[in-house]
Amino acid sequence: MPSSGSSLLVQFQRLASSPDAHRRGRKLEELLEKLFQQAHFRVQRNAGISTPRQTDLVTRYGDTWYLIEAKWEKDPVDVSVFDAVRARMQRAASSSVVGVIISVSGFRKSAIEDLVQQRAGRPILLLGEEELTRSLDSPELLVNLLRLKQEALVTHGRVHRASAPQTERAVRPSTDLDAADVRLVDAALRPIPYVRGRGDFSDYVYTQELPDVDWVTGGGSGVSLDLPIRAFDEDGIAELLYALASMGWMTTQPRWNIQQATTNWHGIGAREFLDALRAWGQRFDGLDRVHHTEQITYFDVCQGGGFYTLSADVASDESRIVRRCNISFQLVGVPVDPHPLRHLFEQFDATAAGYFRPLATRAVIHRRAARDVPLEAVGYLVASDPFSLDLAEIHPVEDSSDAVPEEWVTGIIARNPFRGGADLPAPEDWPARVHTSELLVCDLRSHHPLDKLPDAYRLDSWQHAQTTDAQVFRPVADW
Repeated sequence: MPSSGSSLLVQFQRLASSPDAHRRGRKLEELLEKLFQQAHFRVQRNAGISTPRQTDLVTRYGDTWYLIEAKWEKDPVDVSVFDAVRARMQRAASSSVVGVIISVSGFRKSAIEDLVQQRAGRPILLLGEEELTRSLDSPELLVNLLRLKQEALVTHGRVHRASAPQTERAVRPSTDLDAADVRLVDAALRPIPYVRGRGDFSDYVYTQELPDVDWVTGGGSGVSLDLPIRAFDEDGIAELLYALASMGWMTTQPRWNIQQATTNWHGIGAREFLDALRAWGQRFDGLDRVHHTEQITYFDVCQGGGFYTLSADVASDESRIVRRCNISFQLVGVPVDPHPLRHLFEQFDATAAGYFRPLATRAVIHRRAARDVPLEAVGYLVASDPFSLDLAEIHPVEDSSDAVPEEWVTGIIARNPFRGGADLPAPEDWPARVHTSELLVCDLRSHHPLDKLPDAYRLDSWQHAQTTDAQVFRPVADW
């Protein structure tokens, strides 16, 4: 059954075939009224906001009024239409009136240049045929589209149009993102950029920290929120990482997993993730088989309690097209101030409206190992001891070169003892998504110095949580 938005688009397409220009113009106004209503605007036709001049449509969303002028003529709209809309806006009693000109036949270049030059007054936003058809197909996109247009005009002095030629976007360097403060080393204690092991497409990610949004004093349950993001390509993922960092939603220990048909790459750090993502050719070297798409799963914690996963499908070729990208949050509750989330939504022209949804089950599952399961360590997660740095400040040494912080093992990379085909059956509630993974990246319950490796490790416990797109898994080892 077609959606209400799709039916509006069908009506527009039928209207486009009509030879009666007068009828097209009149029906377009009726169609726009339905569009704004379905986008949850308050709508009035032929309102007296600019009396004695008549206005096609006046709509309101929140505290902002929009004065709508619709044109479906043979030629593109010229500056005279812009002047007429400005005159009507000046007669409006409210100062928070924004003009919107919708023209199926487009706009003359000279009119657009005039609009930019006179942007210091009340803003006028432009919608061409491509943006109109997109909005008719998905009315929920209209609010954010108008906000993007107003921000582009007021803040950047440019007209945001879907049909306008796209300017070359600067490639964000990974070096401007924080590097991880935990490093990976192999069994010989040599540094490695990431952990590579056998695996498939399972949409999971390991972590050393998994906040439990149910662990609060108040009653009720946590909430989830999904934001589908228009990332377009690999560089769009970089833009998204920068946005998350600028909002304070990035730590120095985010975890990530890049998945191909037979191989997974696990790592730590936003900078390291972007470097590994861009070095796809190097990662694919020597693989048995390369699928046309690779999947990424990225995890980090939020300020104030909670976490998010970023999941995307990226083309395994030079285009690096992102076919799907979604951020899934789990929070302790609905924020009193939702503006940071709204800003993220607006910045990336999220493809659907977002909703907070209460979690129906416990957010994090906790389990302890019921039997002794030995783990074979093939690598280590190493961090500097902050206490040794504090002591160095209190008792400085004469030669500063001797003030090297002691390094501690905070996690291990172990072979998965329950991998498919293994003799050891997986325990109850063991996440099925890691069944094919060759490796486990484990947190270490009891840390130890890097130069004092124990004889053996064992599985102690595990925790896991499920977002819309991914499973977050925290296996814990001890020695």
